[in-house]
Amino acid sequence: MFFGTTVEGTVVRAVDGDTARIRADGREVSIRNLALDTEESNSGSRTKPQTPWGRAAKAEAQRLLPNDVAVTLEFPGTEPLAECWEKHRDNFGRVLGFVHAAGLDFQEHMIRAGYSPYFVKYGYAEFPDHHARYTAAEQEAQAAHRGVWDQLAVNGAEARNYALLGVWWHLRAQAIAAYREARIGDPLLFNSRLDYERLLMLASHDTGAIVFTELREYHRVGGRHVVVTIGSLQQPFQLFVPDADSDAGQAILRLFDNRYIADEPDHPRRSYAYVHGTLKLFDGKPEIVVRAPEQISDEPPS
Repeated sequence: MFFGTTVEGTVVRAVDGDTARIRADGREVSIRNLALDTEESNSGSRTKPQTPWGRAAKAEAQRLLPNDVAVTLEFPGTEPLAECWEKHRDNFGRVLGFVHAAGLDFQEHMIRAGYSPYFVKYGYAEFPDHHARYTAAEQEAQAAHRGVWDQLAVNGAEARNYALLGVWWHLRAQAIAAYREARIGDPLLFNSRLDYERLLMLASHDTGAIVFTELREYHRVGGRHVVVTIGSLQQPFQLFVPDADSDAGQAILRLFDNRYIADEPDHPRRSYAYVHGTLKLFDGKPEIVVRAPEQISDEPPS
């Protein structure tokens, strides 16, 4: 059963265990599977290295999603299809969704088989049915010591500490779940990713707003200024601290360091906050100027 907007398509190729190219609705796009985060097969990084189990996950994806097989792409929302294509994108512009093939929920299969944990870093699956099934699939894989849950067997050594990552991911997911609940009662609580186009419009009129956003990292520009980014090339919302060397500026940076901005994965933080202030445009990007730590909070300002 589908709960989000759907579109039929065909697989061009499985790129990795959690990424595929598909053709649908007259376009060819990269799909980043929601709820999955398989290990790397092609290239890696310090925090996510290439592993044998990553290559196995890619092979399983290629087996289940061979070239030209028919699939259904389910979006994590119920907006009209044209809006879904634009709205549901990851940090790099890939389309976000759930892939189904021949009655199989690909995400659930990969989690149950131990190719991926239930990936909740950017929130629990939007639909309660999906969330319940993916949670049960992960628990089954953990109980069976299957795949990523037996790193010694599949990789010869621990490539990633999933227990530690899981604590951080669920902390983030709980903050996102609280935002989703709060948004029901207040549609003017904006999301820096999902409402990016709306924020652009509001920023062009210097409008006051409350924005729920990830705080990924900050860097200095022009000496005393600091820019805080959310880690997204597709939705480059940012915060601007005009005087980071003032007492208030130093307090803001300490708040970021001690409460919000994580040094992943070893030093997790909340990662998400509500920021209130006036939206402005800078170089075509929406930003909020932060002059006091009171503009940043765990809960929406009352």
